[in-house]
Amino acid sequence: MSPAKNKKVIKMKKRSFGAFGFFLIFLAVLIILLFIQSFTREHVSIYEVTQTQLADNENLRGIVLREESLVNAKKNGYVNYYVGEGSKLSKTTTVYSTSDSKDTTTAIANTDTDDVALSDEDTRNIRNTISDFRENFDLSEYGSIQNFRYNVDNVLLELSDVSLTKSLQKLKQESGSDKNFSLVKAEKTGIISFSSDGRESLSKDTIQKSDFTSMNDAMKQIRTTEQITAGSPVYRVVTSEKWSIVVSLTKEQYIKIAKKDSVSVKIKKDNITMTPVVQEFTSNGSYYANLVFDKYMIRYLDNRYLDVEIIFNNATGLKIPVSSVLKKKCYVIPKEYITKGANSNQTGVATITYTDSGAPKITFVAAEVYYYDEKGNAYIDAAVLKAGTTITKGNSTSSGRFMQVTKIKKLEGVYNCNQGYCRFEYIKKLYANKEYAIVEIGNQYSLSNFDHIILNPDMITESDVIY
Repeated sequence: MSPAKNKKVIKMKKRSFGAFGFFLIFLAVLIILLFIQSFTREHVSIYEVTQTQLADNENLRGIVLREESLVNAKKNGYVNYYVGEGSKLSKTTTVYSTSDSKDTTTAIANTDTDDVALSDEDTRNIRNTISDFRENFDLSEYGSIQNFRYNVDNVLLELSDVSLTKSLQKLKQESGSDKNFSLVKAEKTGIISFSSDGRESLSKDTIQKSDFTSMNDAMKQIRTTEQITAGSPVYRVVTSEKWSIVVSLTKEQYIKIAKKDSVSVKIKKDNITMTPVVQEFTSNGSYYANLVFDKYMIRYLDNRYLDVEIIFNNATGLKIPVSSVLKKKCYVIPKEYITKGANSNQTGVATITYTDSGAPKITFVAAEVYYYDEKGNAYIDAAVLKAGTTITKGNSTSSGRFMQVTKIKKLEGVYNCNQGYCRFEYIKKLYANKEYAIVEIGNQYSLSNFDHIILNPDMITESDVIY
């Protein structure tokens, strides 16, 4: 027998993978699928909310309208004024005098005012006049220098009014006649101004689109010490404290302002904010709004145009993208039906079911309260209960203390993912545009600063794990 035949052959046993082997294969396939899926699906985006202010305002330049008119001189002559810019006129107020002789005018102008005592208020008025000139002085604008001169003259006129009156009486006595000069009283009650742009007759009904093409103040001084002719403007008078600013609008702006019950308007010149009466109107296919005010007219006595900011919305809160907002179906139930589980602090409701024998059975169902409204109703997820489910108040089986859940409303909110999973959270919008919304901050249901929310909630469902 050959040696080869005497060798023993050892057979190896086949090993079975068993359950552990199948688990490894399953795990490997799952990892591969998740890896592939991560490249083929859109990723969930997370947004960090921050507190900010979002304004929906319109900055416009408008035309100032007043109840105003020019008063013309009744005769030729040299003029002396006895009231200052912005003074109130009554029908007994002597506004100016005219004289055939410049010597008479000079004599009045040179009236001795040594007996005039300056009060603290008089001193402040003079200082304010000088201060305003210094702050707004522009070397390139000669008119500003002229205005300053006239403003100082106005102040001095007011201070020397008594002396001027005495001087007039003295001049009359010395001349023995009134032919050399005449006194002119106010024709109307109102506020006097010595500037004009020739547009005093402009009104809401006559305004045109062309009035908004070049909007630069062109007020000119009509006060003079030179000889004037009869019929030429000698001063301007405003007869009402009510005034308005007309602004030209686009169709979109017109629709937006028409939908508002009221708006706030900031006048840029001195940052005064008021709430005017808004009169929107159209004319020859163009859109306008007349903003009517009842105070501060005198502040803008010499302005025909003013820059304004119409404040439609100005909300402060948490800024969120509108794409993050979703609506959740919720049952609306009285708050007294909200209870807590026996062995936990979870909120929920106590439902009533019946055994085969007809005996009532109370079961606690956990349900987060997303929101309590002003009527005391609680909003819970509609998915936790079937429509028509009977719930009880105070764990009672008495028929007078239970109700069926049927009322459903949609509640706006976002998915909060601070804890790594999605949780619906109610929001109260204060303002929204096409891209962003400002939501309330500071109540127990609202978001907090630096919370993280899902930017695209349509891709996931509540309780999904994000990270």
